[in-house]
Amino acid sequence: MSYKVLFIEDDPSIRQVISAALEIEGYVVHQFPDGESAIAEITHIEPDVAIIDLRLPGINGLEVVRTIRPMTHAPLVILTAFGDSHDVVAALEAGADDFLSKPIANKELAARIRAVLRRNRPPINETTETSEFRYENLVLSPLRREASIDGQLLEITNTEFLVLLELMRISPNAATRQDLLEKVWGYDYLGDSRLIDMQIYRLRGKLAKYGLKDHLITVRGHGFKLAK
Repeated sequence: MSYKVLFIEDDPSIRQVISAALEIEGYVVHQFPDGESAIAEITHIEPDVAIIDLRLPGINGLEVVRTIRPMTHAPLVILTAFGDSHDVVAALEAGADDFLSKPIANKELAARIRAVLRRNRPPINETTETSEFRYENLVLSPLRREASIDGQLLEITNTEFLVLLELMRISPNAATRQDLLEKVWGYDYLGDSRLIDMQIYRLRGKLAKYGLKDHLITVRGHGFKLAK
């Protein structure tokens, strides 16, 4: 199976180099120089993963993330050359799943894309597939990758689902940031723990709509857990 990559980058040389590296790895790359053209085509392409440069002409990368997050379940990976912590946090808060800093080595790029695609695949363990995880009125179905509260589907990303699933799985114990990075992002993950904080922040906001915000708590000096 050839995975489809939606790649938005306005610099033609960077776009060519990264696209070529991904194509060597067997990916089908759909290139776009701006956010407007990519947004117009995303539902036709149905990408498996999207790589989005933050500094784009017209609609910037942050607005692209906000626009396409409701349109696709594909992981969104942001690309930045500035190392600007504010930009990275804002994009993660808007719904991005991961980020990469330019310049990036081809091997690291391929490894990170494999990691986000691996997270997006349904579980293959039969016991997990046939199980439902329950926490009060919240139900997670790993096989369908669905979360529901009182029977109503909760709009969460795949990464948010996996974070919540891991916290529910080990409840009432707490998970450290490193635990979550290893379980959700993978043992070979090369990023940092800001991803965890942003996923927790977004999950709290979504659970708050159902009166469950205070149930996802921070354990000072340790990590996060679901309260009893």
